[in-house]
Amino acid sequence: MKLVEIFENSEDLVSFSAGDVIFEEGGEGDLMYVVMSGEIRLSLRGDTIGVEYAGGIVGEMALLNSSERSATGTATKPTVLAPIDEESFFSLIRHQPEFALHVMNVLADRLRLANELLAS
Repeated sequence: MKLVEIFENSEDLVSFSAGDVIFEEGGEGDLMYVVMSGEIRLSLRGDTIGVEYAGGIVGEMALLNSSERSATGTATKPTVLAPIDEESFFSLIRHQPEFALHVMNVLADRLRLANELLAS
C-alpha cells in the first residue's frame, strides 16, 4: 500500500520548514501524519530513534491510545504532511486493512529501537 497515493489529493496537507517541531514528547496527540514529502527526525529525550521519509507515518502512538506524545518529531528539510485524525484512522483500518498491518509494523520497529536506546 502506498500511503502517499491515498492522500495525494487531500486538501488538508500541511507544510513545515526544516527545523520546525511538528510535535513534542509529552505533548497532547490527537493526530498522526503521513509524510508526503521531506523528512522527519523522531527523537526520544533528545536522541534520534528514527527518521521517516515520504510514505512513512509519524505520531501514531498518541492517536492510538489518546496519550501523550512518546517522542518529538522535527522536520529536517521542507516537509509536507497529511494529517489523520481518529475518525479517519479508523476508517482507513476498515477500508484498507493493510494499513493496520503497516501501523503495527512501524510500532514494533519503534518499540524495539526505544528499548535498545533505554538499555544502553
